Amino acid sequence: MKAAKALDDKKLENITILDLDGVTTLSDYFILATASSSPQMRAGSDAVYKELKEEGVLPYAENDNDPESVWYLSDYGFLVVHIFTEEGREYYNLDKLWHEAKKIDLV
Repeated sequence: MKAAKALDDKKLENITILDLDGVTTLSDYFILATASSSPQMRAGSDAVYKELKEEGVLPYAENDNDPESVWYLSDYGFLVVHIFTEEGREYYNLDKLWHEAKKIDLV
């Protein structure tokens, strides 16, 4: 998945792709990733935006990338990208919340 590869290229860690088929109708996929800083969160989000824009896909919604934020979200409809700080990832624990989803390996 190109969006996950874009995050990997920006050195985000613990990238998890969740296939939500049969689990929810919210989206087809979630990507969860951990950034070490607010600038890295922004760089990851920008990289995904640029990658998907080349395919003509723009986000329906994004939250503001407040420097104090621990979670940055971009909703592309079929795909929702969640970028967390390490503390945010532990606190919100979406990995556990969506444990029924199939994990797809980043190739």
